[in-house]
Amino acid sequence: MKLIKKVNTIDVKRCFVISQLIRLQKGNKRYLGLMSESNFTRKLKTAKIKALKLSEKKLDKIIKTEWAKRLKAYDSSQWYFGIISPKEVGVWRRSGGLPLSWTNGSLAETAKKVKYALEKNPKILKKRAKHAISNILQTNINYLQKEKYLFPIVFKDGTGTNGRKRIKRRMQGDIDDGCMRSIALAVAGFKKIKVYIGFPKNIIKV
Repeated sequence: MKLIKKVNTIDVKRCFVISQLIRLQKGNKRYLGLMSESNFTRKLKTAKIKALKLSEKKLDKIIKTEWAKRLKAYDSSQWYFGIISPKEVGVWRRSGGLPLSWTNGSLAETAKKVKYALEKNPKILKKRAKHAISNILQTNINYLQKEKYLFPIVFKDGTGTNGRKRIKRRMQGDIDDGCMRSIALAVAGFKKIKVYIGFPKNIIKV
């Protein structure tokens, strides 16, 4: 895990809200349907225009509506832009409906199991994980590390939203938002992933 520079909390909040807006469908349901690259870039552009116009107070309201604990965790952290290896972090327990045994290790291990399932037996994957990861691989994998508002959001292990609570194996970081994107990146062979990393403010970093 390499920390490159400090970033403002509002950028992390924008990142979260933009990812939510991209996945917003009719009936306020959120999922990433299969779409062409041109449609994805259009949705990304629209989401960025909307989110970047919002004040931090309005961003907070959106995040708090989703889950109040997330807003508190974002505000309680010092944020950095950094680079992680899939071997250093882990996804939420049972992320995307994946079996617990697939998510209690590193992102690299999770991706290895998912890749095998996608190639050999897609039926064993729950609908959310199968569709989200497959769609990302087919439509927008090339954008995920070029657009800063699509970077995954990570907390120091055991802090923040604590999405790996009760998992005995500790990683350096816990992915908060962007688990499906992170798995897709690892499946695609990315060895280094650009992310936003949050540390409790009482921990001094660069």
